[in-house]
Amino acid sequence: MTDDPWEPFLSTVRTVFAFLVCAVIVLAALALVVGLLLLVRIHLRRIHEVLYLGDNPGVGPPGPEDFAWLGYHGGPVWWDLAEVYRRVRLDTGLFVVFLYPFLAAQAVIAAAHLALAWAGVVVSRLVDAALLAARRIRMICPNCFETMPYPSYVCDGCGRTHRDVRPGVWGVFRRRCVCDRALPTLLLSGSADLDARCPHCDHALEHRPGEAREFVLPLFGAAGAGKTRLAHGLYLGLEHRAELHPEALSVELMGEETERRFRESRAVLSPRHRVAPTPPGRRAHGATLRVRVGRRTLLVQMYDTAGEWFNTHERTEELSYLGRATTFLLVLDPLAVPAVWDALDADEQRRLGGERSGARDPERAYLQVRDQVHRQYRTLGVAPGRARLAVVVTRGDLLTGTSVDPCGVSPERWLGEVMGAANLLRAAHVDFGSVEVFVTSAVTGPSGAPDPSLRALARWALARDAGAFGALLREPCDPFSDAGEERVPMPAGTGGPP
Repeated sequence: MTDDPWEPFLSTVRTVFAFLVCAVIVLAALALVVGLLLLVRIHLRRIHEVLYLGDNPGVGPPGPEDFAWLGYHGGPVWWDLAEVYRRVRLDTGLFVVFLYPFLAAQAVIAAAHLALAWAGVVVSRLVDAALLAARRIRMICPNCFETMPYPSYVCDGCGRTHRDVRPGVWGVFRRRCVCDRALPTLLLSGSADLDARCPHCDHALEHRPGEAREFVLPLFGAAGAGKTRLAHGLYLGLEHRAELHPEALSVELMGEETERRFRESRAVLSPRHRVAPTPPGRRAHGATLRVRVGRRTLLVQMYDTAGEWFNTHERTEELSYLGRATTFLLVLDPLAVPAVWDALDADEQRRLGGERSGARDPERAYLQVRDQVHRQYRTLGVAPGRARLAVVVTRGDLLTGTSVDPCGVSPERWLGEVMGAANLLRAAHVDFGSVEVFVTSAVTGPSGAPDPSLRALARWALARDAGAFGALLREPCDPFSDAGEERVPMPAGTGGPP
């Protein structure tokens, strides 16, 4: 074998070449890594500027008609992604292609956030709606009588009214007002603690709708029939039971209007007190009572509307709250009915002459309300058979001891035979699913306790349509039971179901 004198040199050259190639590869790899790290650093810096510091001119402040900032899932998530890409492209030029995997990862994270946020919106709305439906909560404005899916709420920081705070583009569990105050978006998360307003008429809803079921109780009848006095009596009957059983029952007047109307109920129900009729021009407005029995709460909206509203179809049509109710109280003044008045002797007529109202035709108000209820029920898809009617004969205390004293006669028989309202009763049994007749005395006894006939009427009114609340009233611990109560002398003729 011949030794090649160039072999050592060629070997050295190959070794150097290999070393240079490896060095170039290593340097190239290092350059790529360093370049990629620099690109990633640029990307992360732009993410910090746009997402963390909020430096995105494309996301402007809310407009003049918007009172809240959009939730991040409501648009800013994509606007921020587009702004990050725009800035990175300006910084890196053609090298932006190396950041496409990182931009794609950011887009995937943004899409995941978007999916989770909107899933939260859908689920929270469904849960909230399901709980409202399960508790049979339907929110009704006592001023315009419209139902509302959710009230509007007033920000306690700046006083702006947010029309719909439910989860959506403005937030999932919280929405941020333009004053930076966070507002809860659900009744479950505390929105009921905010000041509420009707989204239709902007009326203040001081009874905190949505926390409990609302029970609409219309009183109707001719002018002077005694509706206002009866409304005071129903409230006082509940309040008196709450005073006797404070651990089981509480009654609270909700709102300034209700406070103004019922704060003098005991004076109004004094036997010698005469109540002025409701002004005919006054718009109907519900008086709301928050009634608690144990852990259960019911919002009772009583509507005492002037009798003149029931004289014509045009006026009655404005009372859209009739279609929201399932229990109705038809109030009749027996002394105004000619058959009852003529049955009294001369001394009785002379003694009761000043108590007689001008409500001569009790059937007119009944027919107007019946037609309107059936019309509104058809519009709302409600079966008329669900409705209940109590025919309430007032002034039972004045009938005691007279020649038309209803003592010992069933109220329904007395109404048909003595008052001559048999036709009205027959029509009522056809038009309503359930009809009861009561003879009541809206007065207080010497101790200030209301007449027990008012409690019997209140029990009937709340016993079925109030759902679980009414069921609780029928339990042995019923706060409306007579145990331990000072009895008020009962005028003969007070009727109603036992």
